[in-house]
Amino acid sequence: MPFPIKLSRPVNPKRVPSFETILANGRTILANADTWIEGRTFKPSGTTVQTFTKKIPTGPPWFMRVSRHPPSDGTFSDFWDYLGENHAKNEAEYVPDIAKATLILAIEPGVMEVWSIHYELTTPFSPRTFTVLIVTHLETVTPRQGWIISIPFDTTADEAMMAMEERGVRGKYAAVERIRELDDGTVEWRVATTTTVGGFVPDWITSRSVPSAIAEDVPQFITWLKAQRGVVTATKSKGSNRQTT
Repeated sequence: MPFPIKLSRPVNPKRVPSFETILANGRTILANADTWIEGRTFKPSGTTVQTFTKKIPTGPPWFMRVSRHPPSDGTFSDFWDYLGENHAKNEAEYVPDIAKATLILAIEPGVMEVWSIHYELTTPFSPRTFTVLIVTHLETVTPRQGWIISIPFDTTADEAMMAMEERGVRGKYAAVERIRELDDGTVEWRVATTTTVGGFVPDWITSRSVPSAIAEDVPQFITWLKAQRGVVTATKSKGSNRQTT
């Protein structure tokens, strides 16, 4: 089955898929997760992270990581509050390479937003800018689960949007994240992603580093989440993510 989200077809201000279409495409990608090839298992900071790979006919491969978290790491509500709400802004707080996250356009605030994410990468990579349309969706069914879907967004047809992006080599990435509450109270965090960093860096070089990089995101987020829970749990306000049954 062809992958419905492709780096070669970024959306743009004149071609924005519906919320329903983006959500359906994200579901399709994870629905076929059992066909992915199992990769390395990482244990950054003691957390077990299993990775998988899926090659597609055109473009760089997709990678997926899966981790499960006890209540001591955070409840489902904790994960959703800090991943599903203010996703890009929060990501800039716990991913060291992200220097800035800028809101470009709020199509539906808290649900469909365009963000430009600027990375200051280590040598030999020069700064990279990735602009994505981020869609978030919290389901109220049991078991509870939420989705964060990021797809490439091309601003080149809109000078005002381009001016809001940080200068850097333009890269592209797509990601489908699912946070699911399991019967025993643990939380499964599953992320599928593909990327090309642009410039003169071949995709095969980038692909070699993706599994370890996405595995390292897990302890970075958990450490940051625990700090946030201790500081602002009682005062944090909610976002306006779309919820359905």
